[in-house]
Amino acid sequence: MSEAFILGLSSGSACLATCGIVMFPFFMAGSAGMKKIAWDLSVFLLTRLLVYFTLATLSWYFGQAIFGNPLVRTIVPGILYIMFAIMLVWYSISKNHNPVCPAKIVNTVNNHRIVPVFLGVVNSLGFCPALFIILTKGATQGTLVQSYLAFIAFFIGSSLWFIPLPLAGRIRKKEVLTKIGILATGLAGIIFMIKGLTNLIGGLING
Repeated sequence: MSEAFILGLSSGSACLATCGIVMFPFFMAGSAGMKKIAWDLSVFLLTRLLVYFTLATLSWYFGQAIFGNPLVRTIVPGILYIMFAIMLVWYSISKNHNPVCPAKIVNTVNNHRIVPVFLGVVNSLGFCPALFIILTKGATQGTLVQSYLAFIAFFIGSSLWFIPLPLAGRIRKKEVLTKIGILATGLAGIIFMIKGLTNLIGGLING
């Protein structure tokens, strides 16, 4: 669970740095009361949690079918971990990365009441290396409960960055968030690269 938590922490910081400027106006930080802000944020986080439970179920179910062979269960996930970890590290060291915030399409939603729900779904399904890694991790868990626990840890780690989201508009030096997100992403990439190499080498030796 600690690995999934670290991955979520890195994913959440990077997402907030990228999408914070798009998302915080919809939480009406400057004009809405704290009760309204807390409600919108709660709906947003609850939607993300439900989406992650769905992904945990699907990834585990298909993982049991795809990774049934013990050798495949170690080698293939190991390769996937390495690939996605390299993508995370590349994101953290590249000076020319221009991540696109998937939440920008929320501008097409006219009904403000469903905006937090819409943001929760879009944010959870914003395909990135971190999501691919947690999907791989969920697919390789022994039981469905373990898959749920991995996604819950990922959810908690990523959600910590969204709790102060209503105050994001008042942060003058937003580049600080960007740097934190980049460093956390690089750290998570290194951790899962080591995990991938361990799985791959272990599978080849024991196979």
